[in-house]
Amino acid sequence: MTLQGKTAPVVLDSYDVERGGEHRELDERQARGFHNSVYRGPIKDAAMGIAAKFIPTIGTLIQGSDDLQQLSVAYPQSPLNDDHLGGLRELLQRRVPHCGDRAPDANVVAADGTSTTLFAHLYNPDGWSWGWALLAFDGRQHDAMPPLRLALAGLEAWPWLRPRLILGAAMPQPDDATALSDLDGAAHAAYGIADTSALIVVRPDGHIAFRGRADAPELLRAYCERVFDPATEGAAR
Repeated sequence: MTLQGKTAPVVLDSYDVERGGEHRELDERQARGFHNSVYRGPIKDAAMGIAAKFIPTIGTLIQGSDDLQQLSVAYPQSPLNDDHLGGLRELLQRRVPHCGDRAPDANVVAADGTSTTLFAHLYNPDGWSWGWALLAFDGRQHDAMPPLRLALAGLEAWPWLRPRLILGAAMPQPDDATALSDLDGAAHAAYGIADTSALIVVRPDGHIAFRGRADAPELLRAYCERVFDPATEGAAR
C-alpha cells in the first residue's frame, strides 16, 4: 500500500513505534527464558518441577514463546490511532476494544441468510489484500440508515476502505454496502456499541484504527486524509 503511494508518511513512520517496541520486548523475554532454562540451579529446578504440575504451559511461559503469534499484541500509542468514542457508558461496560487493540470477532448473518463471522469480512475485504475494513454499526436503531449512507458517501476517494454495515435494527437497500445482520447484538456488544450508530475502521493487520460516531462523518474523513493522502506529510509528523 505504501509502495503504491496510497498512504501518508505516518503509515511508514508508525512501524518503529509499533513493532520496534514489540521486537525488543520479545527479544528480552526470550533471553530471560533461555537463561532460566539453562542456568537454573537444583533448587529452582525442583520448584519448576512442582509448578509444572499445576501450570502445564509453564515451559512456554518461561522461555517467552507463549505468544509467538502475538495475538495479544496491542498498539495503544500508535500514531495511526484516532478515537472519538468513550465516556461513562464504556466505563460501566466490560472491557471495550479501543484503537490499537485487535478487532474482536462475532457471529453475524449474511444477506443471503447464511451464518458467518465478522472476521470473514475483515481480511482481504472484497479482494483487497491491503484493504481496510469500515464497520458501520446502526446502534440497533431503526432510523440509522440515512446517517450511515451519508457517512459512507464521502469516502469514494479511498476505494480500499471497504464498508460493512452491521445492522441490529435498520433495513438496508439492495444498492447499499455489504450488510451483515446482528439481530442478537453480539457484534455490537463485542465492540462496545450500545444505542448510538458508530464507525469503526479496522486495519489490514486486524487492529482497530479509528472509532467515531456516525453522525460526525467529518472526523472519519479527516482521518482518511491524514493517513491515506500522500500530500499530508506535514500533518502526519
